[in-house]
Amino acid sequence: MKKRIEKGSEISLFVLENEYPGIKRIAKKVSEDISLVLDARTNIGETDQNDAAALLKGEKSLNETDGGLSVFAFCIDSINGGTGIAEADKRIEDIRGKREVYSFFLYDVNSTGNPVLVIIGSDKRGTIYGLLHISELLGVSSWIWFADALPEKLESLTLSDADDVTSKEPSVKYRGFFINDEWPSFGNWTMEHFGGFTAEMYEHVFELILRLKGNYLWPAMWTSNFSLDGPGLKNAELADEMGIVMSNSHHEPCLRHSEEWDFVKGEDSIYGKDWNFDRNREGLINYWRDGLKRNGKFENVITIGMRGERDSEILGREAGLKENIDYLKEVITTQKDLIKEVLKDRADSVPTMLAVYKEVEAYYQGSDTVEGLKYWPELDGVTLMLCEDNQGNMRTLPEGSEIGRKGGFGMYYHFDYHGDPVSYEWINSTHLPKVWEQMSEAYEKGIRDIWIVNVGDLKPQELPLSYFMDLAYDYDRWGEKNPDSPMLYLKKWIKDTFGQNLPEDMRDAIFYLLDGYTYLNS
Repeated sequence: MKKRIEKGSEISLFVLENEYPGIKRIAKKVSEDISLVLDARTNIGETDQNDAAALLKGEKSLNETDGGLSVFAFCIDSINGGTGIAEADKRIEDIRGKREVYSFFLYDVNSTGNPVLVIIGSDKRGTIYGLLHISELLGVSSWIWFADALPEKLESLTLSDADDVTSKEPSVKYRGFFINDEWPSFGNWTMEHFGGFTAEMYEHVFELILRLKGNYLWPAMWTSNFSLDGPGLKNAELADEMGIVMSNSHHEPCLRHSEEWDFVKGEDSIYGKDWNFDRNREGLINYWRDGLKRNGKFENVITIGMRGERDSEILGREAGLKENIDYLKEVITTQKDLIKEVLKDRADSVPTMLAVYKEVEAYYQGSDTVEGLKYWPELDGVTLMLCEDNQGNMRTLPEGSEIGRKGGFGMYYHFDYHGDPVSYEWINSTHLPKVWEQMSEAYEKGIRDIWIVNVGDLKPQELPLSYFMDLAYDYDRWGEKNPDSPMLYLKKWIKDTFGQNLPEDMRDAIFYLLDGYTYLNS
């Protein structure tokens, strides 16, 4: 079966009236991609399930022009029962209960020889990835907006049975990045063009994450407040709509942002003035409870634990190992109780994360005389976010029985770092073979629940971030069993980013430049 879509033709994209708003939003972006590449006339139609089934059965006319295409996109969650189309219903059962999976296939209505394209997602993100697969086939780069990577114009696009695909479940559950060390570049840019760290700006970030088949973000935090700057909750609301799972960095517990504390603390505040659980227990409980009440209705991974203000050691160098461990135990126990209090029946299904970062690693490991947090029962079910050494080299990795622990493990990686002993910022200094080597080691040791990477200003990190996200999404393709992965990926990325029709000698020159300068920088 084949379907040829001609330049300048009409494309109709149908979604259900009761579909997730985020799916409708992405459908509009995909229609814009189609218009850009094929100069097509695109329209998005909303239909109810009965009308959609009638159209797919040929009981209603699609009024499709020659060389055009009709696309039907469904999320299983939005379908009441089956579609009444045998092929569609079979595919629904094939992907039901799976995470972030889509089925993408041509369906010939009444064997007319003029098939339509059907996309069915196992959930909201699966449907979104299925829609964006159209953009991939059109040659649209994930970096179309952030890096002005405009796609080549096409005279036509032919879909065939070879494009019939049911995607795999992503290899890593939560895959994303951390915008950090974002001044002066990212900060000045968003202030100038969007008036702040607003939802208008973050929509582009969320879209990029989805095009990279990610689903997870730690937002910028040096001088911004994600849940206040939207304005208000608009950032968090939009993230939830578009299917982005939000979290906070290693020192921002209970869905509140580092900078928020400066706005609300004080002698007369219900939150008190000290970022110290010994001196200000009730104030901090109020602060964390209100964060959970405000953002707990959205899809999050809740950070627990505590570090000092401005990402410092909480008790200072004079405190002993046991004192720090006991302090953290009290904080974490309290935070888990607050999560149960606020989220009630949902509490057990909402993921939590503790970052084992910097001095917290010592508290996690303990010593010969002091038991650490490593086997503390209260951390059962909590994802332990391990970290490399800020320079891209693995440190602590799971061993033996740890690998299958409830809650699993994450990895906080760096393409950018601001701090002692060496900062590296503003330009890509990450060589892909090192990412392959180190993150493959992490995956093989069972770190498969969260992968997040510090990308600094985001903009200089297009290449390593693309690789990191694809490695997390499809480890079977790009991981340990493919030792040529970095070089094969770089060649693919050059084609995807700069165009299929780029002369071979120019592709070779770009390859030499990108591989060479990142090797020298690293």
